[in-house]
Amino acid sequence: MQIPTETKSLIRKLCLFFKEKKCDAVIALDLREVNGYLSFFILATVKSSIQGRSIARDIEKQSKLMGLEKASGLKQTAREGQEWILLDYGEICIHLMTQDMRDYYSLERLWGDAPLVPWEKG
Repeated sequence: MQIPTETKSLIRKLCLFFKEKKCDAVIALDLREVNGYLSFFILATVKSSIQGRSIARDIEKQSKLMGLEKASGLKQTAREGQEWILLDYGEICIHLMTQDMRDYYSLERLWGDAPLVPWEKG
């Protein structure tokens, strides 16, 4: 299934932003064909809950400039010590996770049928 150009561009911007912020193992998954109500996940590993919280705040501040709108009715806050931060922007859900959380929940394996969205090359 073709990814709309605007969505693909936004996923690329977000993934590059996470790499710039020193996140590891940044991937994007296209869930549209494996799930009826989810579209895209972006997963990024953070080195600490402090880094995750800082990146989540940066995304919140820049969300309008990036063209992101929060899913209605959800209040998202990154709390101290939180090792998995979910930012839900409707079509795109961002998961910032420490390595322990990423290993434990293994979302890549859970959604193993979902194709990766290539973002590293323009």
